[in-house]
Amino acid sequence: MTIEQQKEMQWLLSDPDTVRFRDEQLLAETEFRYHQHEFGQLLYVISGVMDLEAGGQRFLAPPEFSVWIPEKVGHASYNKKTLSFKVLDIAPSWCEGLLDKPCLIQLSPIFSTIFADFFRRGVCKPQTKEDLRLSQVLIDQLKVSPIHHTYLPSSKDKLLAPVLAALEQNPADNTSLELWAKKRYTSERTLSRRCQQELGMSFSEWRKRLRFFTCYLFVRTRKKC
Repeated sequence: MTIEQQKEMQWLLSDPDTVRFRDEQLLAETEFRYHQHEFGQLLYVISGVMDLEAGGQRFLAPPEFSVWIPEKVGHASYNKKTLSFKVLDIAPSWCEGLLDKPCLIQLSPIFSTIFADFFRRGVCKPQTKEDLRLSQVLIDQLKVSPIHHTYLPSSKDKLLAPVLAALEQNPADNTSLELWAKKRYTSERTLSRRCQQELGMSFSEWRKRLRFFTCYLFVRTRKKC
């Protein structure tokens, strides 16, 4: 290992005093065993699927989704295929106000634009006053970004639950929401509203995620989807 590589390794193992930006590429069949950090981490998936367990809960994150791991929360991961993601390490002093439990975060356009700009400019750690201010904007955006405790939420709602269960049994089912509503003796508007209330997304979005998740499980078990 060269001196430069040693310095880079020491830098990666050290705790950030503000925030730190990293670009990661993992080969297929890479596994990280259970570990934890003294700082928060935001993992933003670029390509591939991140399959991670944190705080006793499993998270599946496709491209453009992020996993938030608070400081001192144990986590482990395994990726079946090649995975590309970006990391934002956040010092404990900067984590105040952020969620203290792991979750999926849907990042805002403002966050994504600033985040991409740091990587475009090759900034690993903010040094200037301007970059420190932009970094604080990233943290502020994280605080107001929509969170999801799972990629594929479920519901016990008496109208919605039977529909979700049927689709889980047959993800290829193309029955429209209108027809599902008739089967449940309710209106399409009511069922659509229940989807937003119970799942936090539209019926079509949930079904798309179900199919993605099902396909991923097939790939993971070396089957074809």
